[in-house]
Amino acid sequence: MADRLSPKLLEVILKNPKTKRMEEQSVRNAISRIRKNNPGVTLNASAQIFAQKKGFSFLGSLTPADRESLRNVARPSSQPSSVRPEKIAKTTRRYEIRPDFESPFIKEANDNLEPYAFIYLLENGLRRVILDRFESSGNWWIAEGKVPKDVQDYAKKIEDAEKKYAWVNPRGEHPIYYVGLLELFKIIEETWKPNFKEVFPHLEDLRTWIRESVPIRNLVAHNVKTRPLEGANIKIRTDSICRLVEKWNKKRNSC
Repeated sequence: MADRLSPKLLEVILKNPKTKRMEEQSVRNAISRIRKNNPGVTLNASAQIFAQKKGFSFLGSLTPADRESLRNVARPSSQPSSVRPEKIAKTTRRYEIRPDFESPFIKEANDNLEPYAFIYLLENGLRRVILDRFESSGNWWIAEGKVPKDVQDYAKKIEDAEKKYAWVNPRGEHPIYYVGLLELFKIIEETWKPNFKEVFPHLEDLRTWIRESVPIRNLVAHNVKTRPLEGANIKIRTDSICRLVEKWNKKRNSC
């Protein structure tokens, strides 16, 4: 069966605020170039890569076959075009765990190192944004309307559980260090318009990125092997979110 671009996915791209001013043929040409540069990647998967470059995603709308073809991406879609492909192909793991004992899980552990690093950057980046926005609001954690009650309860539950182990240092001096990626999004969502729209202009984009990241975060947190596709996805999601944070920081620091 011939590889064809889904009309529905094309329509999503043409109607998105970030690409609606583009001509349809220009979009088709860009997607075709991505497919040409990534043998084995379907046109629909190429359209997803194009969308990621523009700052949105419809990964959940791809078929399993289209998502599987993303394994064949020659280089990360967020990589600057000025970087030479041959240098990317030669990239090796910078750090590797080499224990003094034998284990069948050493390779899997090393494969999870990079996804873990991006999850660390993502979660702590969101924590920093929340703290920066609310640090002048006094006791904002328990102030009405700032943090959902279920998030407060979850943080208290985790903090109390860890107090049983007196030899373990506290995670931090604030309850926010006792919640994870999903709870951080809930805090942002709760008062998005007055407090976080300046950082994340499109809440639905952020919701999609977090929804795609949470399952991968949970795999890594519970020491479950991740696939290359999941590793690539968390890198893309983290890049999309952290670039918005970086842009916001530069803007406010220049004022």
